[in-house]
Amino acid sequence: MQLIRTLLLLATTVSASVVASDYRDDGNYDQGNYYGSYDDSMGDYFDKSAAPQQGGPGLVKLAAGSAAGWFLGGKIHAKRTVTKLKKKHAQERAAFVQLYREQVGALQEFNKESARIIQAMESSIIARQNGVPAEIDTVPFFMADTDGSKKISKHEFDKYVREYLMNYPGLKPEDIPRWENFDHDHSGQITFDEYNQQMAKEIRKAQYRAAKG
Repeated sequence: MQLIRTLLLLATTVSASVVASDYRDDGNYDQGNYYGSYDDSMGDYFDKSAAPQQGGPGLVKLAAGSAAGWFLGGKIHAKRTVTKLKKKHAQERAAFVQLYREQVGALQEFNKESARIIQAMESSIIARQNGVPAEIDTVPFFMADTDGSKKISKHEFDKYVREYLMNYPGLKPEDIPRWENFDHDHSGQITFDEYNQQMAKEIRKAQYRAAKG
């Protein structure tokens, strides 16, 4: 029995050796060339793509174009900025000139009005020195007499009344004597004497109302 097992083992070993020898003879197994037959074309591709590209004239042109575009764009932007600043400066200057003219005009008007008040007060003092009672305020007469004619026209009277009511909003037109009350001779003008006579009447009326009530 032991002999039979030995013979079978020997036959199996011989058969395996023959099959391996035949496989190598057919070229199906070549241990030395198994990895050598690998196609390395992809390696060549990656080697070529990894190689640095030479700049050449194209890179110089690109750099020159970029510089020119940057310079031109900066110049256009600077020109627009200067134009905006000039426009803003012109607007501010026009506004300043307009404000200056308004202030100068207001100052001139104030000086003119102040001079008129001073003149009216001086005339009133002179009138009082000439015998006009102290209770009669002659300043309004000289204020209304804008042309210095020593007489008040209908136009001057109406203008003075409007300004007076604007300065004293609490008063009403009926609180001020009418034109007809001053123009006693119906000449179309109020003289200084007519003004004084009417103001004396108005004072007596005010005193009577105060006493009555």
